[in-house]
Amino acid sequence: MDRLFLIITNDKTTLDYQLAEILKKKKDSEVIHYDLTEVPIEQLIEDLDTYNFLSNQKIIIGHNATFLGSEKSKLAIEHHLERLEKYVEFPSDDNILILVNDTLDKRKKLVSLLCQKMTVIEKISEHNIHDLIKQHLEDYQMDHSSEKLLLEYCQNDMERVLQEIEKLKLYRLEEKKITEQDIKDIVMKSMDDNIFHLVDSILTGNKKDAFELYRNFLLYGEQVVNIIRLLANKIRLIYQVKVLLYSGNSDQTISKLLKIHEYPVKLARQASYQYTEKILLEKLEKLANLDLEIKSGKTNGLIEFEMMLATI
Repeated sequence: MDRLFLIITNDKTTLDYQLAEILKKKKDSEVIHYDLTEVPIEQLIEDLDTYNFLSNQKIIIGHNATFLGSEKSKLAIEHHLERLEKYVEFPSDDNILILVNDTLDKRKKLVSLLCQKMTVIEKISEHNIHDLIKQHLEDYQMDHSSEKLLLEYCQNDMERVLQEIEKLKLYRLEEKKITEQDIKDIVMKSMDDNIFHLVDSILTGNKKDAFELYRNFLLYGEQVVNIIRLLANKIRLIYQVKVLLYSGNSDQTISKLLKIHEYPVKLARQASYQYTEKILLEKLEKLANLDLEIKSGKTNGLIEFEMMLATI
């Protein structure tokens, strides 16, 4: 198992961290990167089975292993996956294979086999996340609750977390201490958070908050048609989560069923308790009708959407 690794992430920082963790134990190895949207898997297998001239061990990293996910690759690269199946059954004693992809479709026979034969890494552990944040904070202080809030604002996107830490360090250059209030003042909440707040304002009839959030979206360059689409998607998600909750599904299970991150599922679950299915479907129908009018050229949607907000 320590010669076969499968890393599933769409976060560059997570990927870099996981690769560094593997590679630091193999410092004298030759590391070779392949893009599997350009190179067939059998080329990697041949490389793994080839004698090493430069070092005692080769580490072959295959990026963009899209054949492991549910979406079909648009590139015309044909992979002879039976070569991979045979290799993982009898891997090289000398070399290491690491496959990387954004997603993993566990319904596939190949994926089921790889999960049995390879060490699967899907996210950084809480302990390692803390260490990574501490490392980037350097001589700055940030308590556990502030760290938790920062992760929530960034939806656990580690690349964004580290970018925001650099901004926060500049903000508290003299004090060397980052607080929850600093995060609220400096770090912009994700689009998901703000859209859910807009959904909440519309469903509760809070015109003041609805218009304020709507104008903020316009200030950040969002088009009305896109705001309508995002709203419809979030209300639909709340409805789907509400239905799935009736069957006793957890956030994690719903996340897998809907193939989305757990964080928006958590937000949708929290919102679902407040609204009936009837209200959600009524608002969804209004947005769908407005979207249809825009697409058919009857309106640009700006005045109609603002009228909708004014009458909630």
